[in-house]
Amino acid sequence: FLVLLAGTVSAAAISLVTGTTGGMAMLSSIGSGISGMYETILVTVLVSALCGLIRDYGGFAWLLQMIRRLCRTHKGGQAGIALLVGAMDVATANNTVAIVMAGPIAREMSQEYGISPRRTASLLDTFSCIFQGILPYGAQMLLAISAASAAGFAVSASQIIPYLFYPFCLCAASVVYIVAGKRAG
Repeated sequence: FLVLLAGTVSAAAISLVTGTTGGMAMLSSIGSGISGMYETILVTVLVSALCGLIRDYGGFAWLLQMIRRLCRTHKGGQAGIALLVGAMDVATANNTVAIVMAGPIAREMSQEYGISPRRTASLLDTFSCIFQGILPYGAQMLLAISAASAAGFAVSASQIIPYLFYPFCLCAASVVYIVAGKRAG
């Protein structure tokens, strides 16, 4: 919250000093930003409530137990976090929701497998982006199909997926980082 507030104040001050934006336009932009944050906060509250229900009914414990069976080492724990957030992203088709839902389990895994909070956050972010980028029903894919359609091209997700070089290269580099990386915590 403090970072958002500092960014808003800084942007407003710079805009007013340089004269690039008038006072009313700046207030309008701030209002649009607050409106966008309302949706994000609403989703976060709903996901937090859902996570509470999942935890109370044993869903997180079950997931953690399944991951423990598959992953027994430091590197396995990192792979488990990657697969966990990926599964959450496939289920929800939303990066933010996937990270928020996977967060409590990832925190427990990071403590158990000796993975630093910084690396855990990086794994959550990176692998949620990888999975979100290749989902045929994800927002990015639907936007790409819509943009192609508006330009007069009829394409499907299956036609686009082979050309998604960035998510595939990011996945390969991230897997190599986990497998070949040194234990840094």
